[in-house]
Amino acid sequence: MASIVNNPQTPYVGPVSLQVGYQIHIQGVPEQHHSHFIIALQSGPSINPRSDTPFVFNPRFNENQVVRNTQSGNSWGSEERHGGFPFQQRQRCNVRILVKIDQYEVYVNGQLFTNYRHRVPIGYVTHLVVEGGIRINQIKFESPSPYPGAALSYPTQPAPISYPGAPIYNPPTPFAQSIPGGIRSGRLIFISGIPTPNPSRFSIYLQTGLNHEPTHIGLVIDARFNFGSDRNVIVRNHREHGNWGAEERAVSYFPFIPNAPFEMIILVESHQFKVAVNNQHLLEFRHRLQPMSRIDTLRIDGSVTLTQIRFQ
Repeated sequence: MASIVNNPQTPYVGPVSLQVGYQIHIQGVPEQHHSHFIIALQSGPSINPRSDTPFVFNPRFNENQVVRNTQSGNSWGSEERHGGFPFQQRQRCNVRILVKIDQYEVYVNGQLFTNYRHRVPIGYVTHLVVEGGIRINQIKFESPSPYPGAALSYPTQPAPISYPGAPIYNPPTPFAQSIPGGIRSGRLIFISGIPTPNPSRFSIYLQTGLNHEPTHIGLVIDARFNFGSDRNVIVRNHREHGNWGAEERAVSYFPFIPNAPFEMIILVESHQFKVAVNNQHLLEFRHRLQPMSRIDTLRIDGSVTLTQIRFQ
């Protein structure tokens, strides 16, 4: 499944929400008498002055090179230019950007052209910009489902500007905030972060109220790297009227690595929570706290640096 934009005007500026496995396809025709065009993944919609840009892909016909770079705080980093020049003016091209956990892979006309290692976490990317000397035929956004074949999966298109709750960038830990619109079936919670270099544990709570020790917790996900006798264990539980329930510990793998970024998606279904990390299914947790609408707050604490929180 995909979201498609046909024949947009240039420059094109549109919202995008990246995750590992996400793909962006840009089909167009470079125009004659233009020296270049730009495909940019930006931290905002502004072109002039340009918002911070975690990744820019800039074919330059006057130099026969494709420049890749990152801009932060109005300063550009070191350019990458190797790899030849696969573009010709007035000939259709297809550029595909595949988001990997450690890099972007860029394909031109079906062939791998370059890898670009992340200099900025993908959670900072909010907009796609395509500008310059290219007539755009189509832009397609393709988001894989962490649950192949499932009837209800994760979003397959960029989040629209009107989604409830704008992204929260680099919030401090501990973090606590009311969930816009509360918990309901179909709600998605996106959490991007980086465990500290020598982590003990970090915990994600879906709870009632903002208290540090709430009476009611619908779900806690407690990632334990080195806590007590636990090593690389994920404990799940609930709390009702101040009493903890039975722990659940079984998972097929431990997805977190010290000092390495992760992307978590929590999907609320009518009878359970479903959790994916780095686009792979991790666990389910059946609702114990009823009704689930009692849950109204996300709280996170422990050995983790948060880069982005988003509710959808």
